[in-house]
Amino acid sequence: MTLRYFENNVPDLIEEYYQLSFSENIIPFQSAILPLGFTHITHVFYGEQKAVLNKKEMPLKDTILSGQFFRSYQFHCLSESMSFGISFHPTALFKILNTNISKLDNTHLSLLEFHPTFYHKIKSIFDEFTTPDQFVKELNKFFSNLKLTTNKYTEIVDLVINLIIKNDGLINIQDILNHINISQKTLETQFKIIVGLTPGKYIRLYRFIKLMRKYESQEIAIKDLMYMFDYYDRSHFSKDFKLFMNETPKSYFKKDYPLIKAVFKN
Repeated sequence: MTLRYFENNVPDLIEEYYQLSFSENIIPFQSAILPLGFTHITHVFYGEQKAVLNKKEMPLKDTILSGQFFRSYQFHCLSESMSFGISFHPTALFKILNTNISKLDNTHLSLLEFHPTFYHKIKSIFDEFTTPDQFVKELNKFFSNLKLTTNKYTEIVDLVINLIIKNDGLINIQDILNHINISQKTLETQFKIIVGLTPGKYIRLYRFIKLMRKYESQEIAIKDLMYMFDYYDRSHFSKDFKLFMNETPKSYFKKDYPLIKAVFKN
């Protein structure tokens, strides 16, 4: 398995570009995928891949649009494969497609079926793939020139996202409301439309991901991380862990998830 990241020149829209390849000697491959709070577009150049969530199988082929996931799911690669992915800033997909992002929660679906206009705009770049570095240059140019949908709510949600990031997810809704000029109900409605999750869920997920990144990079022991990220006891941490990972901490720490480890090394 090879996971490679590329330089991103559109940081307001793109979190990261990445190429993921699986050689024949590790097929079949299976790993849990952790929700990271991003939406994605992935183009599978060749190979058979699928995602499985709650026994629902979602084939991953051609160009796939992925919404926000609040729980982990299983990824399967069944043949030699290469794909290229684009992870978006939490508000970017709304600005690009001008659609309610909550409609995409917990699903991968065909970009052609969901938004044929945008599919045909980006398809030519995928069709003309030569080298990864040249491909990324073309994607940077493409996204830099897109006409975006912005309004007062996208500006407010961007501000809220920045507050959450600045505070490592250690912030509550009341703290956020002190920085903005809309009601809690309006914030929750608009945040879910633009990001795909409620602000409460996003904060909870962001805090957990920050903890897991530090754990996987072996920066700090798990008991110290629980204290650092305001988990008041092991039971509280285990509850969130099982929610996001679909398994207990004891079960997870006994296993090897090479794809999760590779993602957290970035």
